[in-house]
Amino acid sequence: MERNDFKELSKAKIQDKRNLVISKHPNGTYTMVQQIVVQEGRKQTAIFLKGATHVDNLEGLYNLRDAINEAIQKEEDEKG
Repeated sequence: MERNDFKELSKAKIQDKRNLVISKHPNGTYTMVQQIVVQEGRKQTAIFLKGATHVDNLEGLYNLRDAINEAIQKEEDEKG
């Protein structure tokens, strides 16, 4: 079984039971993935969905940030 030692950098709640998680892999790349949180009684289980987005370097992460900020700004401008 392959083990991935990702370091979680940030997490944002995007739906009631879904998060968007940005992590760094030991090889220096970044991964953005959806996480579903399932509640089973007192136990909470986090499940990562297949099909993550990988970013090769810090510059790419900056570009992703800028794209998200641009989308937010356009939506805020449209609301007036």
